[in-house]
Amino acid sequence: MTLFQDTGGDPRATAARLADVLAWYGAVGDAACGNPSGFALRKAALGAALAETVSPDEKERPAIAFAGLLHAIGAIGNAAFKKGGDRLSERLARIEAWDVPAQGARICAAMGALPEATPDIVRWQAECWDGTGFPDQLRWHGIPRSAQCLLLADVFLRAEDPDDALATVYLRSGRSFGPDTARAFASWFHLNGGNAPAPVLPIDALAAAPGDDLALLDAIAGRVDAHNGVPGRWQRVHALADATAAIVGVDAAQRAALGLAARLYGAGELYCTDVEDAQFDPLARMGIDERAKNAGAAADLIADNATLGHVAEILRARAEWYDGTGKPAGMKHGEIPAGSRVLAATIAFDTLHEGRSSLRSERGAPMQRIDTAIGTQFDPLVVRALLTATKAHA
Repeated sequence: MTLFQDTGGDPRATAARLADVLAWYGAVGDAACGNPSGFALRKAALGAALAETVSPDEKERPAIAFAGLLHAIGAIGNAAFKKGGDRLSERLARIEAWDVPAQGARICAAMGALPEATPDIVRWQAECWDGTGFPDQLRWHGIPRSAQCLLLADVFLRAEDPDDALATVYLRSGRSFGPDTARAFASWFHLNGGNAPAPVLPIDALAAAPGDDLALLDAIAGRVDAHNGVPGRWQRVHALADATAAIVGVDAAQRAALGLAARLYGAGELYCTDVEDAQFDPLARMGIDERAKNAGAAADLIADNATLGHVAEILRARAEWYDGTGKPAGMKHGEIPAGSRVLAATIAFDTLHEGRSSLRSERGAPMQRIDTAIGTQFDPLVVRALLTATKAHA
């Protein structure tokens, strides 16, 4: 069983699929550090558009686009944003957050498919003309114009309206931006009416090889789990969910979608302070709203993604209950996608088996507890298959 459809060796199709996974990576980075939805894609498009005016090197424009897309991935696992352990003070969190560009650059440097200049642009996207930026306190012409394009895009997108962005760039000329860069931005602004372009990723610039997309997806899922304080969770959930689905008789296409869902669902918890098993017993009704919110957040992150979007239905419905009392749609029985029914039961088992010690010890073994939710929270067929699968994996 393969998670992605065979592209028949078409390099452009392989690159397009990898670009979709990178787009999800960018969205996950935004979620980790609290940026608005879609920010990374907009920053990628605007940074590349600004480069046409600000930076004369055409070869760097694809790198600027991917650097904008991946601008915040260093926040995943950064101590300022990571869950678990003691909370940092506001001052320490701000200091730790200064390392996000450098961490992102190191991650990008390990991805051979990206344009060569991408890591450097990610690293220097927050450097300022007067040397007060981070992480390397570069100044003046030591800052690449390409990195200044990303900082310009960031300022523009965070402004309340385009005119405010123009005024901010002027005010920061000589401090955050070189005077010539500020003038080039003003030229772009007036030529384009302050209208940011629609996001289109330069996929032809990716040196993608078969398998890069899944390897990257696995790596992102692992980083998300570590960030959330539940290392190794997606691998456990995936192995048990796939075995359970095979016993139930779920077809290959739905099992492939379930495999992707096991990798993707943890990203929905990036928006909350604590992961689900740190807040509620997985069988408690009081946790339905929180699970539904996290499920919806994970689904929204991929809803418009050409490669991953078909999994959104499975993710969104994992908080539905078999008896129709779940959320968000109150589905019941067969109305709930098979993948969602399997995923929900498997996540609950993993939480009871691997989660907080208080959950592991209270009121019996995980399967005994899940048995009590047959016909209400979980599909009876799925629970029986899960029992068989857990014995096989014991």
